[in-house]
Amino acid sequence: MTDTPSDRPPYPPQPPQGPGGDYPPQPGYQPQPGYQPQPGYQPQPGYPAARSRRNGMGTTALVLGVVALTLVLLLLFSPLGALLGLVAVLFGILGLMRANRGEADNRGQAVAGLVTGGIALLLGIFFTISIGTWFSTHVADFNRFGRCMDSATGQAAHEECARQLSRDLE
Repeated sequence: MTDTPSDRPPYPPQPPQGPGGDYPPQPGYQPQPGYQPQPGYQPQPGYPAARSRRNGMGTTALVLGVVALTLVLLLLFSPLGALLGLVAVLFGILGLMRANRGEADNRGQAVAGLVTGGIALLLGIFFTISIGTWFSTHVADFNRFGRCMDSATGQAAHEECARQLSRDLE
């Protein structure tokens, strides 16, 4: 006993269509009498639609925290690293709030971003203050070195200026 093409239901099963052939049916559409919906195409009552996870805050916190920590360790970019560390901390807090509400599932990334951002912020502030204090206490030495280099006429005089600066900075 074989099925003829007219005896078989369409494959795959077709969802109900509105009057113009569009899906889903337009409001007010009434199906034809005797219509039975195909299984799998109708939403099941009582099950909420799946919400997408919003993991951007935690991921951003982690990336910014790692970049901030790298910049802080380069010493010259400590102020920029401290600023990025602050931003990473803020994104980490927001990411944790989303994870606690169930809107995100990357709590670990948010925590890692918060920690790396906090470390970068603290180290950045420390290095910026330390380096700034060191430069401010030696500004007179650098001014003296600049005047010495301006008045130096030969290689030996330039080397003597560098030795003098070295002695001043000790």
